[in-house]
Amino acid sequence: MLTVAGAVSFVRYARRHKLDPQLAAIAPFDIFVPGLEPWRVRLAEGLTKQLDSLPPLAAVSQDVVRERWRGQARPELAALELARGTSAGLAIYGRIDPIPTSRDSVRVQMILVASGDGRLLLTSDRPWAVADLETLPRALAQQVRQNYRYPSD
Repeated sequence: MLTVAGAVSFVRYARRHKLDPQLAAIAPFDIFVPGLEPWRVRLAEGLTKQLDSLPPLAAVSQDVVRERWRGQARPELAALELARGTSAGLAIYGRIDPIPTSRDSVRVQMILVASGDGRLLLTSDRPWAVADLETLPRALAQQVRQNYRYPSD
């Protein structure tokens, strides 16, 4: 009797917590460029706003992300954990690194991962002018929209 009750409870829980393939959890970006630390959260907030502005893709609120973010030595794995914990079918993680030969540009990397099976859906690695960081969230959101193929259920 208890086994049946447990199985029914589990099925109900799993249905309520099914991953939404069009919901993205955007982790704070790792910033490895001195002076750009405020962009850690600003990029995630900007990308969240951009993805929410045009359906069908939506993003988990950054308030929820801040509550649940458990950054670690492997932030890409923490991003997957974040997505799964918020029922998001997509995890987005990024980082900004210096370009040794340039003081005016940085290297921007972003990955989009299916949180259900850990499949890599999109990678981006490009230089970006520091003076144009305000436009980066829009460019990243456009890249996600142009390259990510929405699943059809």
